[in-house]
Amino acid sequence: MDFNINRKGTAGELNTGLGLILCKEFVEKQGGEIWAESKEGMGSKFCFTLPAGI
Repeated sequence: MDFNINRKGTAGELNTGLGLILCKEFVEKQGGEIWAESKEGMGSKFCFTLPAGI
């Protein structure tokens, strides 16, 4: 990570900013994809796919 983003969550909770980065690394290392779908004023949905078992 080259930068640090400190924003409070929707309930005012503190965060480290690592959650989505860790999810992205895990999903991609497993051969999957991750993406976000967002609507202004409605929120965001984070989706991912993983390949079926080998």
